[in-house]
Amino acid sequence: MDIEEIYNFLEKSQGVSRSKLSPKADLCSDLGIDGDDFFELAEDFASKYNISMNTYWWYFHHSEEGFNIGALFSPAPYQQVERIPVTPEVLLLAATTKTWPISYPEHKINSRRTENLINKIIIITLLGFAAICALSQFA
Repeated sequence: MDIEEIYNFLEKSQGVSRSKLSPKADLCSDLGIDGDDFFELAEDFASKYNISMNTYWWYFHHSEEGFNIGALFSPAPYQQVERIPVTPEVLLLAATTKTWPISYPEHKINSRRTENLINKIIIITLLGFAAICALSQFA
């Protein structure tokens, strides 16, 4: 196992240009892998190299996909911690040791209940408004 195998994996799974790859390239900020793409990368990587991801905390490494109105009022998990970059070097270490190699600082993530409640209220309100508009057209 060497860094070239990690580069090949990133090229094939994420379409990353070889010219952008270096051992210390940050998958998010340097290579543009974020949100759902990062989730998929982590799952595919763990599966391909048989890596235990029991100690992996996604919110230290990337954001969520899409716009989350509730996060404007209650921060999402990735907004509550300082980001830790994942690099090809980190992936190589994970593939070599078969375990996630990053130790995270002590932290506490606020419950997402407020964020989820706000999102539900907004969705219900919008659906109600849409229903009223649709019904008013038949009146």
